[in-house]
Amino acid sequence: MKTCRRVALVSTVLCSALLLVGVPVPALSEVSVNINIGPPPVLVEPPPELVVVPHTMVYYVPGASAELFFYRGRWWSRHEGRWFRAKAYNGPWVAVGPRYVPVEVVRVPRDYRTLYVHETHVPYGQLKKHWEHREYEKRKHMGEWKEGKRERKEEKRERKEERKERKKENKKHDGKHGD
Repeated sequence: MKTCRRVALVSTVLCSALLLVGVPVPALSEVSVNINIGPPPVLVEPPPELVVVPHTMVYYVPGASAELFFYRGRWWSRHEGRWFRAKAYNGPWVAVGPRYVPVEVVRVPRDYRTLYVHETHVPYGQLKKHWEHREYEKRKHMGEWKEGKRERKEEKRERKEERKERKKENKKHDGKHGD
């Protein structure tokens, strides 16, 4: 009798196991989203011509399919909200954080292509010479700029002192007539 119970128990367990194997079980799944924003697809027919952004040391490439800037020896490009930097206009591009992008490049107006289309055009072969000359001129005149700034500051200080004196005189004058 014990043997029959064991056989019955084992056969019941086996039947149950076989039934469970056939029953659909909810599958565990994961959702993974990976957005890979790669480097900008800069399509430029070599060599690119550049345009000077006035009052800055920034150049842009008018014929590029993407935003492409040159600033102080590096190439910069904004693509899908991210910034990239390269040593050459055709890459290889490296993603950089916004704080590493020069302020002058970031401050170029969004409509720069239409605003500066008539500015100085620089052939790629003359870029290094042109850029270095502009850097030299900027440094050369920096002292003049600083001197002018000092003079303007001194004039502002003098005007402020004159206003204080006039204010004192007016108070004295008003005090005599107020009696």
